[in-house]
Amino acid sequence: MTGFEDEIDDPNDENGRKAVSKRKVLLFLLPLLIVIGVSVGLYHTFGNPASDISGLSYSVVEKQELVDGKNENKTLVFYDLPEISSRIRTGDGRKEIVKIKISIELSRVEDIKTIEGLLPKLSDIIINHTSELTSDEINGANGLYWLKEELLYRINLVTAPIKIENLNFKAFEVQQEN
Repeated sequence: MTGFEDEIDDPNDENGRKAVSKRKVLLFLLPLLIVIGVSVGLYHTFGNPASDISGLSYSVVEKQELVDGKNENKTLVFYDLPEISSRIRTGDGRKEIVKIKISIELSRVEDIKTIEGLLPKLSDIIINHTSELTSDEINGANGLYWLKEELLYRINLVTAPIKIENLNFKAFEVQQEN
């Protein structure tokens, strides 16, 4: 048989080089490739904490505001919190879940790092408050307005001295739990 396989495995190489067998190459490369694959998989699973909050986003809006007869630039940063789900109370024994997606307004981009560090506390505040509510209390525009004001107050207590200018509902849904 003449071909490429014979040339690689030929122990009588005319250049005096020692031939490398396919088996030796596989014995060296296969464990190396396995180690690299496992390392990359573990890094993406456990090693990149920023990937856990990759769903978060923010946008910056510059707007002109008239203050004392002068135009001033004002920066608004809209920062999206992750979706939060919480069980709410019902009087008749049904199980309902409220899913909330919130965007908060900041006045400085630099405050985002602090807010990201406080995300567990912010989620806890929202879950604790909404779990004490009933679907009747958050039904309609008045209920949502009251919930918005209460959450804004509680979030500002945690984030002080950073002031959250406003809180905007991006999604609000009450579902029956199966």
